[in-house]
Amino acid sequence: MATSRAKEQLILVTNSVQLQRLHSGSDEDDLYELYEYVKSNGESVVTQKTAASRALGIKPYSTETEAAFLENVNHAIDNIMPERVRYIVQREVGISQVFQENLSGADLFYSGRFDFVVYERHGRSNDLPILAIELDGKEHFDDETVMARDRKKADICRKHGFELIRIENSYARRYQYIKDILISYFTKR
Repeated sequence: MATSRAKEQLILVTNSVQLQRLHSGSDEDDLYELYEYVKSNGESVVTQKTAASRALGIKPYSTETEAAFLENVNHAIDNIMPERVRYIVQREVGISQVFQENLSGADLFYSGRFDFVVYERHGRSNDLPILAIELDGKEHFDDETVMARDRKKADICRKHGFELIRIENSYARRYQYIKDILISYFTKR
């Protein structure tokens, strides 16, 4: 949650689901009380996201490149893995949905997302996340804000002993390249 200095107006920015989860019935939670007050007495405005918000880890749309990449990843996994083990690939998965606790202390743990997460199937509610994949455009190499977020993601994964693979957008449609990366990952596993 974030608030502005209230000179003329108070601006409260929060994820209500995560805030309620963190509150979990505590009697002394001034931030939750502020949220409840604003929700019942304030004005609620949802600002439309623009393409520039991608730098903050928010993707308001899915690109053709991401769709092609997802198709290639699924096809490669189906071709290299034995049929007795099933995998599923999910898009735009919250970091806090992959890990139980925030070992790194990073704020990105609650607000950040992985582009793709590969799960080993164990029944719907017991799927095990095994690998995160990030598709990187040019902003990941020349925008300091994006690069700092990428370092935080890498640190979170490292502290959880979780594999994070980064792939440049220009390789997203190259099936053999993706297949080779996945073969390498599953061979080490």
